[in-house]
Amino acid sequence: MKKVTGFIGAAVALAVLSGCTAYDRAESYVTKPVVQDVKKGMTRQQVRDIAGPPSTEITMVHARGTCQTYVLGERDGKTQTYFVSYSDTGRVMNYGFQSCKEYDTDPQAVQ
Repeated sequence: MKKVTGFIGAAVALAVLSGCTAYDRAESYVTKPVVQDVKKGMTRQQVRDIAGPPSTEITMVHARGTCQTYVLGERDGKTQTYFVSYSDTGRVMNYGFQSCKEYDTDPQAVQ
């Protein structure tokens, strides 16, 4: 019984620690204006005033509207990106820690 309890405890500890790694990667970027200050419903101009010009902008294929990608920096040799998607009326619909290309994926495609 002690072995099972120890195994379960170790598994829980590893799960908790793996979550900390993802948080640590994002944590260093939360103070960037595009991450901290951009909110749903803002206009494209409000976002530009806060975050400056994006690195890229695309018209989405699988989602509606357009999307802008901002480069936040580099970590472990990988570029860290943040996207802001806009509705057809130019208002922020969504945002997050990935590129527009990663965000605009086919929901029917096998992952």
